[in-house]
Amino acid sequence: MAVGEIIDISFTQITCEAKDLDNIPTAGQFIKFELDNYKVLGCVTRYDIGSISQEGYPRALWKTPDELKRFYPQLEQILKGYFKCIILGFISNGKFINCLPDRSIRLHTMVELADKKDILLATQSSLFLNSVIKAKDVDIVEVIPWMLYFAYIAREKDYEYIEHMGKELNAYLKYDLNLLTPIVERLENLISHL
Repeated sequence: MAVGEIIDISFTQITCEAKDLDNIPTAGQFIKFELDNYKVLGCVTRYDIGSISQEGYPRALWKTPDELKRFYPQLEQILKGYFKCIILGFISNGKFINCLPDRSIRLHTMVELADKKDILLATQSSLFLNSVIKAKDVDIVEVIPWMLYFAYIAREKDYEYIEHMGKELNAYLKYDLNLLTPIVERLENLISHL
């Protein structure tokens, strides 16, 4: 089921308009979309909700969710949700290739959440981590823990996988403990609440 539609493409990143304000993919979630005979996989790096009005900024209405639906039914038409994604790679002939596809991504393509099988393929190698680390304007301290969390869940809570990816991540970060420590702390916090 589609969760968004591609409305902007910038080489390794896409922006999607969310289909439903109450179901916007959040940071670290894996997404997929079809591109000819490929299935392209990516990861959400950011999401925003805003007004489509030229004046821009929504104002507080001080209503409960039920009151908002009753008094402002048009709200769904004037507020829109957007999410940005990094392209991690594509699946061709049942194998995940960690690079951009050899054809351009198309505007107005529908985007779905990736399923368990897709997540397992995209995260079998640590290269997906490097794709996010190298991307511009991505808060890796927030995104990477969630990516690893979703990969951990897809692997049915395989902690050895997390340990292995932690070592790979440390190398990608050039052993910078100032970057690694908050990522590990957030990931441990996520895992401890399962």
